[in-house]
Amino acid sequence: MVGHSGSGPPAEGTHSVFHTRLVPPALGPLLDRPRLFRTLDRGVTRRLTLVVGPPGAGKSALLASWAGSLPQGEPAWLTLDADDNHVPRLLTHLAAALTRATASQGGEALRFGDGVSVPALLDEVSRHPHPLVLVVDAFHELKPGPARSALLQFARYAPGGLSVVLASRREPDLPLHKLRAGGELTEIRGADLAFTHAETAELFRAHGARAGDDQIAAVVRCSGGWALAVRYASVNPVRGNDPRSCLEGWSQAIRHCSDFLLSELLDPMPAGDQDVLLRTSLLGGFSASLLRALTGRADLNRVLRRLSNEHDLLVRDDEWTYRLPNPLMRGVLSRELAERYGWPEVSRLLGKAARWYEDMGVASAARRYAAAAQAHEAGPAPGGGILLPPGLGHVDGGAPLRVPAGDAGLSPVTSPVLSPAPQVPAEAPSAGSGPYAAADSLTRSELDVLRLLPLGLTLDEIAARRHVSLNTVKTQVQAIYRKLQVGRRRDAVRVAGERGLISPRG
Repeated sequence: MVGHSGSGPPAEGTHSVFHTRLVPPALGPLLDRPRLFRTLDRGVTRRLTLVVGPPGAGKSALLASWAGSLPQGEPAWLTLDADDNHVPRLLTHLAAALTRATASQGGEALRFGDGVSVPALLDEVSRHPHPLVLVVDAFHELKPGPARSALLQFARYAPGGLSVVLASRREPDLPLHKLRAGGELTEIRGADLAFTHAETAELFRAHGARAGDDQIAAVVRCSGGWALAVRYASVNPVRGNDPRSCLEGWSQAIRHCSDFLLSELLDPMPAGDQDVLLRTSLLGGFSASLLRALTGRADLNRVLRRLSNEHDLLVRDDEWTYRLPNPLMRGVLSRELAERYGWPEVSRLLGKAARWYEDMGVASAARRYAAAAQAHEAGPAPGGGILLPPGLGHVDGGAPLRVPAGDAGLSPVTSPVLSPAPQVPAEAPSAGSGPYAAADSLTRSELDVLRLLPLGLTLDEIAARRHVSLNTVKTQVQAIYRKLQVGRRRDAVRVAGERGLISPRG
């Protein structure tokens, strides 16, 4: 890896790799975003600037573009990784970033001796005659411990000529309230990072993609302006003028976004926080009281503060009401909810929400949730579409959007309510006793996984090929075994072949 164990320069053979961490990353065409550039320009007149947002929000791309626009040249830059959870290594890398930046300004560069410490860094920087900007990207790579404490100490006590920009998926554990009160803090959050219509159109042009205003509007609506999805769309342009065209022509991009979101956002969370976040995906605006009815958790206020403040995932509309604003994230999470907990659980949760609203005297919301619960319990909506839960399918505040059943698993705003599998007859024949049509009970996703079992792939490899989480594949494989009445892969492949579900060669 690029790190090294000592406090001196990187070992021979790692220098060129390490050097890439001292420069802004190359992330495709650089895009001018003047409204955010102005915020960053104001921020570097203060002590600290935070750029906080969920995975794929575009933090690194924004800072790389902004760094390239500065008239005085690129700032000092350090991209962190897991190896930096070692204090001597972290401080050596920090010193290398500052040395490189000051050398590029002309004049005498900063010089640090062996055994770099935070006081030594601060003292040397304070002697530098010119203002300095230090960008530290991927702060979330630092776990709680001495290395993170050292960097936070450096940022908090940076001398007057140094401004620090921290980019992270989570808030740093600094006294932010004091920095805000003292006018020393500038913040850019996930909602600020979301691409506007004009920025999306500019990104499409930068990638050489042709798209009309209606197509751009469709991308913004379906993605919520999430930078990762917008960038995927710019290299996989949607087709047609209908706002739903992003549902029809964007399936590959959505699969990539789904895989990224589950692995980078959901999987690292504690299991309890994952469960709460997944359940929010079924709701429009919600209070802690409503979510408590769905989860039974007594500590929801604390969890919601973490998800809204630290992870910047939930928007707080007022003192009591939260919402998960990004429709693409809601679609991905709701799909994961159904695959993890099962279709009946989705219907049950929606029914609970309906009863909660009824108890609160909000009849209109109670009716909507009850209708959604009933529709999901009954199966596909009339006409072959899928009725999305309240809030999930409202493209522009209108009636719920119906998407074709065949596209349900790919839609960026789809609910998790895939067509329910018919129940296995109570007296189903044994696994090898005739032409029982197991295809009638296997879902489409389970059939897709079943066709991969003869290839000898590991479950990790199947998950990668399917662009879903490992837990999802494990659940699907267990369902396949249960429905085929077998206990291992070899028997599942044999029975599936006998019943014509897969070819002899898989």
